[in-house]
Amino acid sequence: MIRGFYASKLGMIAQQNSLNTIANNVANINTIGFKPQVTAFSSLLYENIDGGGGAEISTGHGAKVQKIGIDFTQGFLQPTGRTLDCAIEGAGFFAIQNKETNTTTYTRDGVFHISVEGDQSFLVDARGNYVLGQDNNPLNITGGFDSANLGVFSFANPYGLTLLGSNQFAVSDLSGQPAADNVSIVRNGYLESSATDSATEMVKMLEANRAFSFNSRIVQSTDEMEKTVNQLR
Repeated sequence: MIRGFYASKLGMIAQQNSLNTIANNVANINTIGFKPQVTAFSSLLYENIDGGGGAEISTGHGAKVQKIGIDFTQGFLQPTGRTLDCAIEGAGFFAIQNKETNTTTYTRDGVFHISVEGDQSFLVDARGNYVLGQDNNPLNITGGFDSANLGVFSFANPYGLTLLGSNQFAVSDLSGQPAADNVSIVRNGYLESSATDSATEMVKMLEANRAFSFNSRIVQSTDEMEKTVNQLR
């Protein structure tokens, strides 16, 4: 019976993590270039116990969240008519250089602006960080903006990228190093909508809620059985 407590407890924790992920996806349903997260589960150790009469019963120890991955499905490209808005059609990413740390991150968010610095102008993101060009340097647009000069980069395994939040991704050992993407197309005057599908997320939420409730009932039933056994002693 103690095993029942632990297994159902782990199940509730796993489903709560799943619900948190779903809630984050829904909250970003209007975030430009957002890619939803997907929760994957795995079973914990199974063992065989003597069921009597030479029969063995396989019993598990619950489930856990194996990983929270990212769904890189292409979002719908929405026309904005704004010259500095850019969307990527394909698997590429824009590169952003943090002005304070000089670290480079990658994003699908193409809402760009102009930063005037002395007699020069640079393309920046909504936070004021530099957008990089094809040469991996801040894109100087003093002479005018041409989306063809934007740096677009791809990864051997984009699912290995580290999600930093704020629609930013970082390189990891699993993702591999960025390479110039000559396949993806930059659409000027467009923005990529969030890839979150509200109907899909609602179905996932219902499933997670039911699984959480089921595990909760197991905890309650196990507790009642434990009380009964204790009263018989």
